[in-house]
Parts: sequence; structure tokens; C-alpha cells
Amino acid sequence: MSARRRDLLQWFGLTALVVGVLAVSQMAFFRIDLTEDQRFSLNESTLELIDAVEDPMLISLYLDGDFPSGFQRLREETRRMLDEFRARNGNIQYVFINPSENPDPQARRDTYQQLRNAGLNAIQIEVQEADGVKQQQIFPGAIATYRDREWSISLLLEQFATAPEAQINASIQNLEYTLASALKGLTSTHRPSIALLDGHGELSPIETASWEMAVAKAYDVERFNLREFPVDSLTGQVDLGMQVRKLNSYDLIVLAKPRASFSDLDRWLIDQYFMNNGRGIFMIDAVYAEMDSLSYAPEFLAYPILDALGLGDQIFNYGARLTTSLVQDMVCAGVNDRRSVRPWVYFPLFLPQTDHPIARNLNAVRMEFATSIDTVRAPGVRKTALLLTSPYTRRQPTPGSVGLSTLYTEPDQRQFTDGHLATAVLLEGAFPSFYAHRIAPKTEVAPPKAAATDAKLLVLADGDFMKNQRNVVRADIPRGAPLPLGFDQFTGQQFGNADFLLNAVDYLLDGTGLIAVRGRNVTLRLLDSPRANEHRLAWQWGNALAPLGLVLALGALYRMLRRRHFTKKTLV
Repeated sequence: MSARRRDLLQWFGLTALVVGVLAVSQMAFFRIDLTEDQRFSLNESTLELIDAVEDPMLISLYLDGDFPSGFQRLREETRRMLDEFRARNGNIQYVFINPSENPDPQARRDTYQQLRNAGLNAIQIEVQEADGVKQQQIFPGAIATYRDREWSISLLLEQFATAPEAQINASIQNLEYTLASALKGLTSTHRPSIALLDGHGELSPIETASWEMAVAKAYDVERFNLREFPVDSLTGQVDLGMQVRKLNSYDLIVLAKPRASFSDLDRWLIDQYFMNNGRGIFMIDAVYAEMDSLSYAPEFLAYPILDALGLGDQIFNYGARLTTSLVQDMVCAGVNDRRSVRPWVYFPLFLPQTDHPIARNLNAVRMEFATSIDTVRAPGVRKTALLLTSPYTRRQPTPGSVGLSTLYTEPDQRQFTDGHLATAVLLEGAFPSFYAHRIAPKTEVAPPKAAATDAKLLVLADGDFMKNQRNVVRADIPRGAPLPLGFDQFTGQQFGNADFLLNAVDYLLDGTGLIAVRGRNVTLRLLDSPRANEHRLAWQWGNALAPLGLVLALGALYRMLRRRHFTKKTLV
């Protein structure tokens, strides 16, 4: 066989191999994730949700345009994540849209308003152009449509007092959970039920409207009055058994700022709910302290009300003790006195640092007149502090006065030495019954259970935690309309209270499923800017000369090998 014929056969064989590999790759899709943080591997819960998409789903992302590098990175990471979704299930498609591309200003404004109405928030950025700096609105979010439903997706996690690069990093880490949550909401056929407990002076519907609207996207929410009992139609008597069954039918109960005393029967109903492995969120004011009181006088008396409520002993039995000392924290939110925004130690600000999925990568959370929570011994119950004050904290015993004078007095750091204090504690596990060694108020309904096996209760030491403000400032919306939860209209700041509560609901009702995706770490290898600037010229010359040097070296190697090859042939 001649050398020419052998070379032709080798060439045809190599070509056939390449064509075969390409054909197989079109029929069988596979990827191998070799990254250290497994950023290209999806969680099993996410894969199940992707497989559940049986009809076409379109995700419209409003991240197209000329953006700063951080948003470009968020856009590309979102594209990569959706490519993973689409590779798994072809029913999932996506498109990038630039909402600012229309040259007509009125058309752009109409588009912006439509996106706001759909639930996407805009942020202002500065874009450098040839004729100067231009302000531009961008909507870092998406709208997913599936069958006859829509779901708004916010891709950017806003974090108070956090560098933009860190916010982008946190947003990218949260991408899988954010997108998978939309899939879950659009494809889920079962909607868990949530009861907002009523009957003891809790927050009114207008005060919780923002939270109810947000959570109603994925859950059924209704109010349940513990003090209104059903009546048996045959006997005309109160049917306590029906009340127990109705309460136990809810997947989650929420108690927001009760102000009236709980009777023994009320406590028994709640206790037996948890003994049936119930889930709950309790937001309790252990001390009476209302901001409205300062409208009538420059100071007011804060006094304990926990004993009057009658819930302190029951929560203590489950593993947490609400104290009646107000928390003062030098790391705090501000109050607008119409001249400036001044920090106030009674509005502690929490920058969650925990890896727990409820509080991880959250914006700063604000409380008003919060008290602290201590954990106590309760065998079989796990206690997790989710919100901790800064090290510069102190307790103020009550009764005691709270006055505006502290707003204009610089706090003395030497007095703020109580360290980290917990104001939100998650209890999980085998709750002991509050009536295990007490006489139950009603025993004829059903034998009371002495302990739970897997109950969950989140206790927050601020009854107003889920209370939204009502508009008194803006003229473009009706006066008294509920504002987004966590938004302070007097300072213009958005806090993370809403996200904290939504994550808590997802965790309590989902357990270790999709919410566990929030605990995933994706490490971004960002450029070391100071080091890059220091060695900028070396890198520039290296990038310019290295490719040229590589081409010359390969050319020289090729000529040397060619010369050696033909020298051997001549000798032969």
C-alpha cells in the first residue's frame, strides 16, 4: 500500500469518526460537571420540577440591553441555567427582551408600567455614553407563562449596605432556587393551606394585605377565628370536634401580634395542633410599645404584656423564652423627622449571616421595638437562631420610658455590651405537649396527644414584623393603600421582611425539598481589581505578544519537523 493511499484512508477514517461522534451527540445528550462547586449540576428537586412541565412554558427575561458588567454576568448565568432547564425538558423555552429598545418615550413608559403591574420592580442604573452619563431603568426579572398562568420572577436580590458585586454574587447563587420556585408555583396541583389566626386582636387584613397577596401565589390563605365555634345542626350545641378538625386541616398557622388574652381552651387547641406535627409562625409583642404613641407625646411608657397574653409559658414549654426587655442596637434603621433620617436604636437592623435557607442571602431585616428570645432545654427540640443583633446591643428592662430624645442623642458604645441577642428562633422536632402534666380543658373530644414527632414553630419577637405600611406620602396611589411589606415610605428603604417570611413559609411547608437549594454555594472567581491595576501593563503586553509568540513557536516547530521528515526520506 502506497503512502498516499494510506494517508487517504487515515483521513477518511478520521472524518467518519468525527461524523459518528457528532451523530451520537445529537441523539444522546449528556454533560460531565467538572467544576469544584458543581455549578452545572441541578438539585434532584429541581429536576423533578423540570420533568413536571408537560406543556410549553415560555420565560420572558427583561435583561437584554447595554448593562454594566455585573448585570451582564447575571444575564449570562441566567442563560446558562435556563439552557440546563431546556436541555432537560424541551417544553421550557426562554427569550430575552429589552424593554427600553422602543425609541418612543410614551411606549417605553407603557412597557415599564406593564412590567410593574406584572410584579417586576425597576432599578435605576447609570450608562456611560459618548455624550455623557444616561440614567436607565432596568427590570432584572422575568415573567413565566404556563398554560393560563403567569409568574413574576425577581432575579436580583437586593441587600442593604452590600456592595453591588456581592449582590450579583448572591443573586447568582440563588438562581436555581428562584427559577425552580416559579416552576413549582406554575405546575403544582396541590396548594397547601395557611390560616391567619384571628380572634385576639391580631393584625387586620389591610395590615397584612401585602404579605397575603405575595404568599397567595402558591398557597391558599384564609383567616381562622379561634373564638368562633361551629354549631352542631342537630343538637344546637357547640361542636368542638369540628373546630379541632378544621384547625388541624391547615398546613400552617400564622399568629401576628395578638393583643387579647388566650383562654385555656385557645391554648389547648393550638397545643394539639402542634402535637399533630403542625407548623406555625408566631410574631409576638412581649412588651407594649407603639410608634403611634409618639404622635401624642414625646415619650411613652413601655410595659410587659406577655403574661397577660398567656402564651409565654406555652412557647417556653416548646423550647423558647420570650423576654420582656426591649432590644437597643447601634446597628439600626432610621426614622424620618422631616429634616433628616436619623438612626434609632429601637429599630434594630439584622444582616443575616447564617447559612440556614430561611435567612441566607437576604436583604437587611428590620424590627420595631423588638425583645430578645432565649432558648431553654426541651429534649428532642432543635433550636436555631435565625436573626441575631449586632455585638453593640443592650437590653432595656420594662416598664421603662421610650422617648424621642434618644433619637437625637449619640449612643455611648460602652453601654452596648450585651452582644448578640436572638430575636427569631426556629424550633423543630418532638414538641412536648403543654398539657402533658396539666388538666386539659376538654378531654371528651379526643384523647390528647402527649408529644409531637416533627413539629415546627418559628417565633419572632416583634408582632409588627409582617405589618405593611399604608400610603400617606405618594400621590399616584390611593391614600391608605397597602404598600409592599418591608418598604418604609418615610425613608424610601426596602427591607427583607417579606422575603424572610416567604422563605420561612417555603421551609416550613417544604421541609428539605426545594428550599434546600438555597443552601447551595456557587463561588464566582471575580477579578482582583487592585492586583490587575498594579500589573496592568504586564498583562496588556502579555496578551498582545503571547499569541504572536505562540504562532511563531508553532511555525518553527512545524518547519523543524518537516525538515527532519524529508531529510530521512532523502537518506533512504
